[in-house]
Amino acid sequence: MNILVTGIDGFVGSHLAEALVRQGESHLFGTIPRSGDFQNLVHLKESITPVRADILSFDEIRQAIEKISPEKVFHLAGQAFVPLSLEDPRGTFRTNVDGTLNVLEAIRQYTTSRRRECSVLVVGSGEEYGAVSPEFQPIDEDVPLRPSNPYATSKACIDLIARQYRASYGLDVIVARPFNHLGPRQSERFVGSAFAKQIVEVKLRKREPKLLVGNLSPERDFTDVRDVVRAYLMLLDHPLEHDVFNICSGKGVAVHDLLQHLIALAGVDIDIVSDPSRKRANEPQSIVGSAERLRRTTGWIPTTPLHETLKDLLVYWEERIGHDSV
Repeated sequence: MNILVTGIDGFVGSHLAEALVRQGESHLFGTIPRSGDFQNLVHLKESITPVRADILSFDEIRQAIEKISPEKVFHLAGQAFVPLSLEDPRGTFRTNVDGTLNVLEAIRQYTTSRRRECSVLVVGSGEEYGAVSPEFQPIDEDVPLRPSNPYATSKACIDLIARQYRASYGLDVIVARPFNHLGPRQSERFVGSAFAKQIVEVKLRKREPKLLVGNLSPERDFTDVRDVVRAYLMLLDHPLEHDVFNICSGKGVAVHDLLQHLIALAGVDIDIVSDPSRKRANEPQSIVGSAERLRRTTGWIPTTPLHETLKDLLVYWEERIGHDSV
């Protein structure tokens, strides 16, 4: 079976690639930018065929789809950082909306002209729901979308576009709405990984024992990235009645508690200093999702405890920072 993963060398894409290789998939293709490399997948270079194709180029994506003839496509490539979307909404919309439309249209043309079947997973986000009142949490898939930033709005757009392709063209496309996820290889731009990197730097005596933080009171629904990609695989392996699924733990964890857990695991003493410049405007106080639809449909449940995720995240940064110091 030929499988294509867009953005295969990213945080989530690299974990998905590992899961696909573990389950024996031998015809695995992945798009990477022309200026990119396989830094997250050096250990899998022999198992993956890289595809130099930009999702913003319809011709490049169409040619890649035609050449690969995929039976499954996991569309993960995109711009995923909320603060960047606030700085550059135009670029975020172009990457996420135009890029996804290029992928879907290329697959539609391919399946129509070749009379082939291809299952597609498009990744949305739990951010699409925006600020939801506590009485409507945990958030299920029927809660109206009220995105509160450009990133979330771009994800809501591709969510609707993907479902429209399913309804209008009969394309076998499923939308996943993952909530916050954590794990090794996550960019330091994201809160959990940012904390972990700085804590490791303190532990290795590469920075003073002081941490500048934004608002620590919001609660978020954190899931291990390896549980998330397992859900992605299951969504394209089961007959599905619905076209959209939340992926989340169903538990709220305060950002403050996440930070304290990381500090305890690292065994360091750190002064936590509030920095108003790090606080995000219009940030919802609580975002907790329900994955009941996913559980009923596929049997999926998250299996990785938060402490294990955080421990692995610290190990990742220790290895990376230690290596960079050599």
